[in-house]
Amino acid sequence: MRIVRRLLLVVPAIAGALPVLALMGCGGSGFPIMAPISVSLSPTTVVVSKDGAPTYIQIRIMSTSETALVSFTGLPGGVQTTYAASDTNPSGSLTFMATSHAALGTYSPIVTVDSAGQTASLTFTLTVTP
Repeated sequence: MRIVRRLLLVVPAIAGALPVLALMGCGGSGFPIMAPISVSLSPTTVVVSKDGAPTYIQIRIMSTSETALVSFTGLPGGVQTTYAASDTNPSGSLTFMATSHAALGTYSPIVTVDSAGQTASLTFTLTVTP
């Protein structure tokens, strides 16, 4: 009889704790764990001509969100970029164009992607040719 009473007291306590443990998950923070976002370019080297002809490359953004904010730092003056996402995810295409005012040379700009409350960056090679 004693064992049955103790068991009856313990079972409701455990049952009440299960929903809390289920919400906490393994991390214990109470928030779902999100996969980190990532960014890659194909090709990883961009060659753009000063004649104004566009250069197109693919940007691949792995994210749980369908949207992303793409920005650049370290681009030389006279080089402009345009980002166009696909209809269903943030991956898409980048267009690079250089004006006649762009300085010839090789640069190491950084593309930064903000998506799903996270940030990912990638340094790539950009070469401006005549």
